[in-house]
This record gives sequence, structure tokens and C-alpha cells, in this order.
Amino acid sequence: MKKVFTLFAAVMLSVSAAFAQFEIGGIVGGLNGVSAKYWFNNNMALQGDLAVGLTQAAVDGGSFGMWDFTLNPNFLYHFELPANFKIYTGGGVNIGMASPLGYYGYGYGTYIAGKFGINAAVGVAYEVPSVPLVLAFDFRPGYGMLFTNQYQGSIFDWKLAFAVRYRL
Repeated sequence: MKKVFTLFAAVMLSVSAAFAQFEIGGIVGGLNGVSAKYWFNNNMALQGDLAVGLTQAAVDGGSFGMWDFTLNPNFLYHFELPANFKIYTGGGVNIGMASPLGYYGYGYGTYIAGKFGINAAVGVAYEVPSVPLVLAFDFRPGYGMLFTNQYQGSIFDWKLAFAVRYRL
């Protein structure tokens, strides 16, 4: 995992040398890890998060807590507001691994499932005027699939996240 995290950071830093509008930082909340954003223009951006998180998931009529390791890229459209604020909306995919924290189906946290799904994203961002720093808070409801060799099922999960990114 340390190698994947280092590789992600190295790729994001090398991309930042090629593009002027790039942000990199951290994210905490439902997702905890590295967050990066590339701006195509003043309104459109691609945000990618590589993170570990805890979530409450609803699967096949039941609900349980689970941990997950996720790569979550999102295309976002930003609306300008006064006083350095922006609201944004968009969506993307989440790809990763997950495991239940309690008993569900095939045992008490005894399996690791693959995870693939889609999610929406809506949030607000504040650009600090005196330094190239961006503070963002967002909500990401999602729907997807968990799958192992023993189990396959749909999943609804959601994340609340707070990000701090430095604009390069």
C-alpha cells in the first residue's frame, strides 16, 4: 500500500509540472488520504482521491459498517460565488476493496470484496485569497457492486469529506 500511495503522489507531482492549474493535498472524513485536482478551465475540473475510509453501507436490504480502500476520480463543474467561494457538482466512479466490520452474510469481517460503482458529488470550496490554498467540503452518495468468489451484491454508500489542497 505504501508503494501505491508513493506512486500516486509521484504521478500527481509530475503532472503538476506540465499544467498550471493543479491542486494537491489531503482529504479527511469518510475518505482519508491524498486528494488532487486538475482544472481544464475556470469551471471544469477532474478531482481524484486515493483514500481509506469507514462507511455505513446498505446492501441487499441490510445495513452494516465497512472499511474501504478507494480510488475515486470525479468530473466536477464549478459555479462562481462571491467572496472566493465556489459550489460544485458532478460525478465519477469508485474502484477499490472493502470489508465488513461486523457479521454479514459470510462471516465476521472474514472476506475482502472488490468494489466498483458510480457516485455523485456536490460541495463547496473556498479559495484563501492570500495564499494558494483551497478548502473544500463535499457529499458523495454512491451506488455500486461488492464482489468476491462467495458473494456478489449491490451497495449504496455515501461519504462526507473535507479536503485541503495547495494550488501549484
